[in-house]
Amino acid sequence: MAQDKDPKEILKKYWGYDSFRFNQEAIISSVLSNKDTIALLPTGAGKSLCYQLPALCKSGVTVVVSPLIALMIDQEKSLKEKGISSRIIYSGLSSQNIEIILNNCLYGKVKILYISPERISSRLFISYFEKMKVNLIAVDEAHCISKWGYDFRPSFLNISDLRKYHPQVPVLALTATATKQVVEDIQDKLLFRERNILSTSVERENLNYMVFQESDKITRIKTIIETIGGSGLIYVRSRKKTVELSQTLKAIGIKAEAYHAGLTNPIRNYRQLQWVEEKTDVMVATTAFGMGIDKQNVSYVIHYDLPESIEAYVQEVGRAGRNGKKAYGILLYNDRDIDTLRKTIESNFPDKKYIQNIYNALCNYYQIATSTGQDRRFDFDMIAFSQAYNFDTYLVFSSIRILQNSGLIEVVENRHPFSKVFIIVERDTLFDFMNTYPQYFPLLEALRRTYSGLMTEFTIIDEKKLAKLCYDTEENIFKSLKKLEKYNILYYEPKSSQPQLIFSQNRLSNDNFELSQEYYYQIKENNKKKAEQLIDYISSNECREKQILTYFDFKAKECGKCDVCLSNKKAIGREETINAIYNELLQGPKSLQYFSNNINYGSKEIIIPLIRELLDEEVIILGDGLLSLKKQD
Repeated sequence: MAQDKDPKEILKKYWGYDSFRFNQEAIISSVLSNKDTIALLPTGAGKSLCYQLPALCKSGVTVVVSPLIALMIDQEKSLKEKGISSRIIYSGLSSQNIEIILNNCLYGKVKILYISPERISSRLFISYFEKMKVNLIAVDEAHCISKWGYDFRPSFLNISDLRKYHPQVPVLALTATATKQVVEDIQDKLLFRERNILSTSVERENLNYMVFQESDKITRIKTIIETIGGSGLIYVRSRKKTVELSQTLKAIGIKAEAYHAGLTNPIRNYRQLQWVEEKTDVMVATTAFGMGIDKQNVSYVIHYDLPESIEAYVQEVGRAGRNGKKAYGILLYNDRDIDTLRKTIESNFPDKKYIQNIYNALCNYYQIATSTGQDRRFDFDMIAFSQAYNFDTYLVFSSIRILQNSGLIEVVENRHPFSKVFIIVERDTLFDFMNTYPQYFPLLEALRRTYSGLMTEFTIIDEKKLAKLCYDTEENIFKSLKKLEKYNILYYEPKSSQPQLIFSQNRLSNDNFELSQEYYYQIKENNKKKAEQLIDYISSNECREKQILTYFDFKAKECGKCDVCLSNKKAIGREETINAIYNELLQGPKSLQYFSNNINYGSKEIIIPLIRELLDEEVIILGDGLLSLKKQD
């Protein structure tokens, strides 16, 4: 499997860059040398390039295993714009669509195949995979394979099975956040032929970590937004809170919007675009938002609620300041938040009997009898289901997550709100059918003339447009397409905005129902431990950045710019004093007299000239006798 193209030429041709960032070049070189490699790169450091570029340097297909469907879809779109052929396989696709994609991979029509970990064990995938010419197996979010990681997913454990079909193909494992223990575990679980770790420190020189114990979070947020300016993210832990907080911020004059998975696809896409294009200043979102979004100028990330681990916090706050400019990661908390976090961890693992009741209720809800149901799929409205059985919605959510990780069901967010059609007969057969059944002639002719590629792959269609062309109703177009599918003329995937619930295996009887002991007990204890480490982080008087770097086994010293360092009265230089001024103005405008008399980070002889310098550089401004930070454009 010889390398046949120069990485730097590929980088320039497809991405327009002259040089690599961070440790990208070393990682790519390692992969192209056929070495198993684990790459630790901070959020925003360009992990995807480390497998996308090697895919173009060698013949064959690169298989990327990722749990993030939304991210895969975004990357497929981006690659398509670059002229790079890629496809995605996840549980929301029909078996017909999956087989077409795999067939294209087999015959060299796809360079990068994204696949969710749940799909890699399917007989259909394996039957094609073993015959493919594979040049690389990449594992994104590789920490998910380790029970010591913060987001363990048992389905990742099946990835190692792929190696027996292509034992000489290198594996690239990528993660932004992994402790030394997790790094070792990843290499073991993926059957690395030899240890090979390429890591980049999680240190972000332009990112200031701030933790504030705050009873009035809204007032503090308003001050932060008004003083920093620019685009920002506020993370909360529930869909309901995204709406409530965004409405509160709107009421006090801040351009904010809510984003969560429960919104329809058009609304989600519209709000995301508004934020990316800076027509919305602040996005209040659940924590999945931001993954894969190429927005460099996020000035601040605020955690309104406590994250569940230091790993999660570092990954989320890392979405700020990707342009290299000064940015803030701000965490707000009170004593009630600490109690809430501990209760949340408990709620994430309901009693086993409760989980079994949820499982049986799901089977009954969809009329699945014992020993039947494998691969059956249904639209799933979690709130409607919870209300039908009077279940607590959060406990249903937690139970479903455990049932998924136990391999009993899958729930897939529907990220393709478009209908698709693939004509599966030859052209002559199609024309014969149209002549034999003239009632379908207008629809098939409209399809044929309106959409190219229908006879080679699934193609997005619009039933409303077809109805106009055929002088018919959308409902009749839908019915006709379903009938044509029964006639084996085409495959039809109707659009749906609902998540899908898939039964991964036949319904188990009560006697055979069992959850993974390792997952349920060990992971629960691990999650509790990580929550306590996060609580220790916010409660400590030690430098924030030093705590984070030490946690990830990097050498660390005091950063001089976090809230802890800036509260230390022993300032030892110019940069520390500037950061002290920033920190004070971050909390609101201050008078020059305030700095002269009350700040203890340096002498008056140091502070006054520095303030004048910052005014001259227009980093801060003076108005109505008060100093304040100049808003970022």
